[in-house]
Amino acid sequence: MFIVCGGNLPGHFALNRAIECEGTCVRKSLTAVLATAFLTLGAASADPVALTDQRGRQFELAEPASRIVVIPLPMASVVMALDGSSDRLVAIHPSARKSVEEGFLGKVFPGALELSTDVTRGGQFTPNLESILALEPDAVIQWREPDNLLEPLDSAGLNAIGLINSPPNEEINQQNLAIVAKLIGRQDRLEQVLAWHDAALASVQGVTDGMEPGLRPKAMYLHAAEERFRPAGANVYQDFWLTLAGGTNVAAAELRGMSAEVNAEQILAWNPDVIILGAFDAATPADIAANPLLAETSAVKNKRVYKMPHGGYRWDPGSHESHLTMQWAAMVMHPEEFDFDLRQAMRDSYRFFYNHALTEDEIDQILALNENAGMAGYDRFTR
Repeated sequence: MFIVCGGNLPGHFALNRAIECEGTCVRKSLTAVLATAFLTLGAASADPVALTDQRGRQFELAEPASRIVVIPLPMASVVMALDGSSDRLVAIHPSARKSVEEGFLGKVFPGALELSTDVTRGGQFTPNLESILALEPDAVIQWREPDNLLEPLDSAGLNAIGLINSPPNEEINQQNLAIVAKLIGRQDRLEQVLAWHDAALASVQGVTDGMEPGLRPKAMYLHAAEERFRPAGANVYQDFWLTLAGGTNVAAAELRGMSAEVNAEQILAWNPDVIILGAFDAATPADIAANPLLAETSAVKNKRVYKMPHGGYRWDPGSHESHLTMQWAAMVMHPEEFDFDLRQAMRDSYRFFYNHALTEDEIDQILALNENAGMAGYDRFTR
């Protein structure tokens, strides 16, 4: 069990850990009230904005952007969480709108349900320039690569802010978040987010860094598993948190990114001990168990197949909620080592991000308790 002395973690963690002090272990909550953060969202800065995107391109705006088109999927939710509303958004990616509809944000920011989604054409992130220009945005957030995603926006004279797609680590995830915060004048709220992320990273890393390979379960994240199997290879955020949480990504040695498809025979050959199903499709642990080949994997036999949570956004990619992902993944991967009070962490985080008091039913839904019923150790997430 991970041991902490003192109260040096951000208050919202409520770790309820065993605290070892002078040889005596006691159960102690580290919960503290982030009073000023929770009482008010405050006002965004109205100062001029000068920022550099992930291409190294510099931008200057007379004031924080107030009409933003967001094409990268997680970043619409990031804007809403950092600003405390959907007011700055004029259009978002269709899949991001689907997340709002299916997840939590539509309830707290109903205006997001009315946002235009006619911003892509052809490829998944190829901009629909005509539609975007008609919206008269003062900024467009887009992935940095490949180049053809930004070129038409640049040529049209738009403030096209390039971010790194699927950041391979938390450092780059935080860089993306910082650029968005600066664009909307909300660096004040970013400070709290980064403190939570750093604390989660340090608390998990303190246990799993240097962990012997034999203690690391073979793990797999499936971005898609409903109609086809698309695992996360190396160099993506899902590989980052799988490894951070103390797993060995079985696909990382052979694959990069998440575009490659594999068959059930390949998954059986890898024989993962833990399978984590992404929140991007409807596949459930029961679906995996019903596949005759996958039923022979260690993960299915030992009931270690888990559906990822879906909160303000899907917890899979890097976002403002990634501190919760780190805690959840660590508890799933090494239940004997980690005992975060994740439900309290969610309450505190969502009150800060969305000014909303989560109900117990909402927490159950976000954590996919129904889908994960019967999976090994998942009852620890119940109320």
